[in-house]
Amino acid sequence: MTQKKGYALLLQEQNRDVARKLGSATLAMFTLPILAFYVGLHFLFTDKEDPLMWSGGLAVFFANTVIVGYVVSAFSEEDDEPEQRVGGGQGDGDAAGPRVGAFKQRTD
Repeated sequence: MTQKKGYALLLQEQNRDVARKLGSATLAMFTLPILAFYVGLHFLFTDKEDPLMWSGGLAVFFANTVIVGYVVSAFSEEDDEPEQRVGGGQGDGDAAGPRVGAFKQRTD
């Protein structure tokens, strides 16, 4: 059995939604700031003292908007597996991490 790497992982059935989201964010990250820069330069900020600065700021705004949109959409995805607490919710398993502070049990 060979291990799939790179682009082949995105083509798997369970990863197609992630690949679509990544592709659209990449396309938006490439086109929107450039488009916003030239629209701002030639149409919106022609009367300003320094239209390049204003257009660059508009492009940065759109780049940050795409990043925030991607992060929000990534965090709003549903988890594949629901969280399960081992040991009645007290974190007795290794998955919950070690007990520290007041929850630590002395062994001496």
